[in-house]
Amino acid sequence: MKTLVALCPYVAYRNEQLLKDCVLISYSFTNLGYQVKLVTAKKEELTYLKYLPKLEVDYAPLLPREQWADYLVDYLKNYQGKIDRLFCFGLYPDYGKAINYFKQHFDGQVILKLDANPYWMDIINYQESPQQDMIKACDLISCEGRTMQSYLAKKWKRPIDLIRNGFPIKTFNLELSFDIKENIILNVVRQDENKNTKVLVSTFAKLAASFSR
Repeated sequence: MKTLVALCPYVAYRNEQLLKDCVLISYSFTNLGYQVKLVTAKKEELTYLKYLPKLEVDYAPLLPREQWADYLVDYLKNYQGKIDRLFCFGLYPDYGKAINYFKQHFDGQVILKLDANPYWMDIINYQESPQQDMIKACDLISCEGRTMQSYLAKKWKRPIDLIRNGFPIKTFNLELSFDIKENIILNVVRQDENKNTKVLVSTFAKLAASFSR
C-alpha cells in the first residue's frame, strides 16, 4: 500500500479544519488506496475524526511555533517505512527543512497545495529562501482557480496544477432548481475583505426588491 503523510504547517489543526481542504485533500487519497497519515499536535478534542475513519493521526507534542520546523525534520528522520507522497498545505517557511530532508532521503514526491489568495501571493517573497527552494523542490503545486494558476505559473516560471475545493458528487442533488429551495443565503466564511462578503450583501440589497416573498 502506498503512503501519504500530511504535515500540519503550524503545529496544530483545529477540530473544524479536519473537514476543510487542508485535511480533506490529503484524505481523498484514501479513495486511491493510500494509507494517509496526518501529523499534527492536539490542542483541543478532534471530534470530527469520526467522519474520517481511514485517517491515521501521528500526534506531535504541542510545541512552540518556532520549534515546529525542526520537529518535522525529526519526524521524518525517525519515520519507519517509505513515504510515497509528502503533502504540505500552504507556502509556509516551516516546511522548508522538512521538504529538503524528504527530497534527500525518501524516494517520493512532494505535493504543495497553496490555498492561494491574491494578498498572500503578493506579500510572500518567493525569491528568497526557504520559499524559492520549496517552489523548486515540490513535484506538484496546486491552486484553486484558473486565474491564480495562470498568474503563478508566469510569476514562478513553473507548472501550477488546478485542484478545486470540491465535494463528493454523490451527495449533490442534481435535480436542484430555483423552484425547490428556501429563500436563504448562507455565507460561511471568515469575515475579511478577501472573502468579498461586502459584495454579496450589497448585491443582494440591490436585487432584493425584485424578488417576491
